[in-house]
Amino acid sequence: MERCGERAQLKADASAPRESLAWLGWFRVVSIAGVVLIHVNGLTAVAHHGDGSDVGRLALLLDFVSRWSVPAFVMASGAMLLDPGRFSGTGAFLRRRALRLVPALVVWHVVYAGVVVRLTGRFAPSELLQAALVGKLYTALYFFWIVLGLALLTPLLVPWVASVGTREVGAAGVVLAAMPAAAMAIVPVAPESEAWVRTAVTWWVPYLGYYLLGYAVRRARLRAWVGVASIVGFAGGSAWVVWQWRQPAGVGAVLEHYQPAESYFHPAVAVAACSAMYLSRWIIRPGAAGALFARPRMARLGRAFGAATLGVFAVHQLVLYVVERMPWLGGGAVASTPEQLVARCVVVFVGAYAAALIGGRIPGVRRVV
Repeated sequence: MERCGERAQLKADASAPRESLAWLGWFRVVSIAGVVLIHVNGLTAVAHHGDGSDVGRLALLLDFVSRWSVPAFVMASGAMLLDPGRFSGTGAFLRRRALRLVPALVVWHVVYAGVVVRLTGRFAPSELLQAALVGKLYTALYFFWIVLGLALLTPLLVPWVASVGTREVGAAGVVLAAMPAAAMAIVPVAPESEAWVRTAVTWWVPYLGYYLLGYAVRRARLRAWVGVASIVGFAGGSAWVVWQWRQPAGVGAVLEHYQPAESYFHPAVAVAACSAMYLSRWIIRPGAAGALFARPRMARLGRAFGAATLGVFAVHQLVLYVVERMPWLGGGAVASTPEQLVARCVVVFVGAYAAALIGGRIPGVRRVV
C-alpha cells in the first residue's frame, strides 16, 4: 500500500508544471568560481598567514569567503537529482549517471596521476592507486567519488523525498549535516579516533546532509524576510570563518581546535551555503533584482555554463599548474602581490571555462568535461 502511494506521488509530481531552474545554472557558475578561488588563493593565504601583507589579507579573504562553494556544489546536485518529477527510474538514472561520472573519474585520475609522476614526482608509480583511494593523489579529486556515491544512493532517496514534505527533507538534511561538524569537535577529545573513514567509497557520507538540503532549499517557499535573513546568513557565515582563521590565540584558537575554519562541515560554512542557494532563487526570478538572468536567452546561457562546471572543476587544477609557472604571474605557487593574485584568479577561471566549453564540443572529450 505504501509503495502504491509513493508511485502515485511520483506520477503526480511528474505531471505538475515544471518550475524555472534558471537560478540553478547561475548558482552552479558562482559555486565553481568559489572553488577556483579556494584553490588559487589557498597556498598564498597559508604562506602569508599573520604577516599583515596586502597579498596575504586578500588571499585570506578570497579563500575563506568562498568556503561555502564546495558544499554548494553538492547541494546543487541534490536540487537537481532528488526531484521525483524528473526521476525516470532506477535503471535509466544509474546508466545516465554512470556514463557521466565514471569516464570522467577514470580519465581525470589518470591525467593527474601523469602530472604527479612526470612533473611533480610526489609519488612513485607504485603508490598512485593508494594515493587515489585515500584522496591524496591531487587536490580535490575526491569530489568525483562524492558525487558518484550520492548518485548510487539517489534511487533509494527519491521515493522517500516524494512521500514526505519539504520540512522533513530539510530537517533530515540539517541533522545529517550537523553530524560531521560534531565529529570534527570530537576528534581533538579522542585523538586516536577519526571523524569518519576517508576512502573512495565513504567520502559521500558526510555530504549526504548537504545533498538533502539542496533539494529542501529548492522547494522552500520564497519569502522576503527569509531572503533578508539569507543575506545576513551568507555575510555572517563567511565573515565568521575569515575571522576565526585569523585569530592566533584566545577564543578563535579554541574554536579552531574543535571546529577548524577550513573545514567544509563548519556550521558557519553550512549556513553560508544554504543562504547562497536561497538567495540565488530569491534574486534570479521574474520581477526580482536578477530578473535579467531569468529571461529565456540568459537562462539558456546559465544552463550551458552550469552544465560545464564539472569540466571546469576537472581542468582548473591543470590550468593553475601552468599559471603558477608563468613569470609574469609570479613564477611560483605563492603570489607576491595583490595584482598577481587577482590576475591568477581571472586567468585560471577563464582558462578553465574555455577548456571545458571547447572540450564539450569535441567528440570523445565531451564525455569527461
